[in-house]
Amino acid sequence: MKLFSQIVCRRTISLVVFLVAPVLMAQAQEAKNLDNPQPAQSSVLQNVNPKVTSSLPARAQRKDLPFQTGNGEQAGTLELGNQDAHHLFEFDRLSVVPQSPRSAQATNSSYVFPTEDERLKRYLWHTFGPLSLLGMGVAAGLDQHRNSPPEWRQGASGYGKRYASRFGQYAIEQTVTYGLSEAFRLDTGFVKSNLTGFGPRLGDALLQNITSRTRSGKRIISVPRLAGAYVGGIIPAVTWYPSRFSYKDGLRQGTYSLAAGFGVNVLREFIFR
Repeated sequence: MKLFSQIVCRRTISLVVFLVAPVLMAQAQEAKNLDNPQPAQSSVLQNVNPKVTSSLPARAQRKDLPFQTGNGEQAGTLELGNQDAHHLFEFDRLSVVPQSPRSAQATNSSYVFPTEDERLKRYLWHTFGPLSLLGMGVAAGLDQHRNSPPEWRQGASGYGKRYASRFGQYAIEQTVTYGLSEAFRLDTGFVKSNLTGFGPRLGDALLQNITSRTRSGKRIISVPRLAGAYVGGIIPAVTWYPSRFSYKDGLRQGTYSLAAGFGVNVLREFIFR
């Protein structure tokens, strides 16, 4: 416990805090943009060139001129002076209704932030799903073949320890990633690329391993993913692994986990359907 408190709590929390700071700033700016959208123009007359309207004589003879709203329906008439009809009301895109940042994002992007239920199901599937359990079994088998660590010996008992260790490490990694993504309102899930061509699709798949999406669909460096990988590596190294292991071994294991994530994403993009 002393080793855990001195190494894990100090070094791991420092790493997480260092990574969290830029995300908090990005999230604050994101929330500000979404919660305070620029108001749309409420009147057609707000699109009128002020220089033109100010030049209209008040005593001019009036004439009704129909005008339309943004959806093409006739909304009414404007009274204009006959003598100024040749240059009246230079409307700035009269038929275009200004959009708020939220509506513009919805129009320009097909991305939809997953619901709370979808995020929870994804976490449970990735942590306890059959493919994950099978993958951990294969990893434990490789550890058994390399006799790593040798203190756990061979046989069924040694394999059981290695499997339990792999499962514990992966569960910690996924739980930390899920918890931080919920706290920061980030989407850490993988989505097949909508790009064409092998190179662009490969780049998109690799990028998704270290980035997350905000509520508007913007990609930023994934603090949940990075923190999950390294916390998941450090905690086993300084707790249930033999005493000769340290946090440095945990950092190395976290790097291996991130590297494996690149390969998994490539398989998701080109092999799994």
